[in-house]
Amino acid sequence: MSFGEYLKALRRQRGLTQKELAGLAGFSNTELSRIESGDRKKPSPAILRAVAPHLGVSSQDLFKRAGYLEEVIEHEGYVEHVFTDEDGQLADIVRRVKQMQEVDSDWVNISYRVSRELPEEDLEAIKAIASSLLRKNEKRQ
Repeated sequence: MSFGEYLKALRRQRGLTQKELAGLAGFSNTELSRIESGDRKKPSPAILRAVAPHLGVSSQDLFKRAGYLEEVIEHEGYVEHVFTDEDGQLADIVRRVKQMQEVDSDWVNISYRVSRELPEEDLEAIKAIASSLLRKNEKRQ
């Protein structure tokens, strides 16, 4: 199964149209159509990060499925995921935990436990509340 077919299957499992998913993720449905049809072989990391929460998968899972190579580097207090393309060019680094740890270590510990211990429906509810608060904050700025 190609990456485009995989993405389409995830989208359909969630009951979303291309236009709905693109709207939720903040990019054009034309771009999503290109990915699903196979015209865009290697979607950008930004798009993968944007669609992942709406498809119920992690961005890291999408990176790997899209063919990005992952290197996992363990540091004290967090793990860093470095993604490169087949030419070894850096595509993305996921190290937000380090930044979170520096700002509020209690929040890091809580979020880690929540992600590991709560059922999916509770995680979705927490994500929806957090997203709503972030949108509210963006409107204030």
